[in-house]
Amino acid sequence: MSVPRCRWRPHHRLGCDLVADLAGGRALGSLAFSEAGSRSHFWAPVSRARLNGAGVRLNAAKSWVTSAGHADVYIVSTLTADADTVDLFAVPAVTPGVEVAGRWRGMGLRGNASTPMTFDAEVPGSYRLGAAGGGLDLMLQTVLPWFNLGNAAVSVGLSRAAVDAAVRHTSAARLEHLDESLSALPTIRARLARMSIELASTAAYLTQAAGRIAEPREDTMLHVLGVKAAANDAALRITDSAMRVCGGAAFSEHLQIDRYFRDARAGHVMAPTADVLYDFYGRAITGQPLFDSQPSAPAQVPA
Repeated sequence: MSVPRCRWRPHHRLGCDLVADLAGGRALGSLAFSEAGSRSHFWAPVSRARLNGAGVRLNAAKSWVTSAGHADVYIVSTLTADADTVDLFAVPAVTPGVEVAGRWRGMGLRGNASTPMTFDAEVPGSYRLGAAGGGLDLMLQTVLPWFNLGNAAVSVGLSRAAVDAAVRHTSAARLEHLDESLSALPTIRARLARMSIELASTAAYLTQAAGRIAEPREDTMLHVLGVKAAANDAALRITDSAMRVCGGAAFSEHLQIDRYFRDARAGHVMAPTADVLYDFYGRAITGQPLFDSQPSAPAQVPA
């Protein structure tokens, strides 16, 4: 049964109604954080809001907005009007001045739209999430843990699909001149084994990270930083191995391994990129602050 969708209007009361509709699947929300001026450093917008009477004027060009043109509400980051801190605003899609600014054509994620958007709009101050200047804390304390966990789960799903497809194909495909399947070859079996073991290890880490976020412990921060990077890298290796063991059949489209291979590469470069997360993880375990010379940024994410 399909869930009825609503279209959020500028005068609609944001708050519990919006949260309930998002949770119930009646509304779709998306993040609009990345900007060309700060690239994958999503926590550092360069656009700045302006106060306009009782309202706020947003003027921001955003990159890589997932579900651009399809979401009902966008969470837009911007520098605070009168300080070098960050604010987040929940902006309904139908707000005048909210526009999709390009088309999506990517190597993978062809079922998605991650296009740029522009927000040249006036919104009431009540659309701000949290306290003025509290956007960075919301990004790091709330958005980052759940985004990293969800991204990692997608990578694990792609890895599992690739392993399953590779096992099915190599078990069924025959080398008639040898009267055996592809999986009878020791080199194929060994690669399938490594893929399966890495998948199991990554899935276990994902489960553990989810537990740490649900019930925080001292090492929750490390799990938040590590789970996306580890799952992204595992997906790269596993989908590459699936292409190798299935050969030309994987290069064609009927096994869908080509799709898993392409899509796995998207998670690795989604901000925060895997390489940035490894750097943050290294900073955390060596007692260094996550950010250099950025007074508005806290030293750590959830502990």
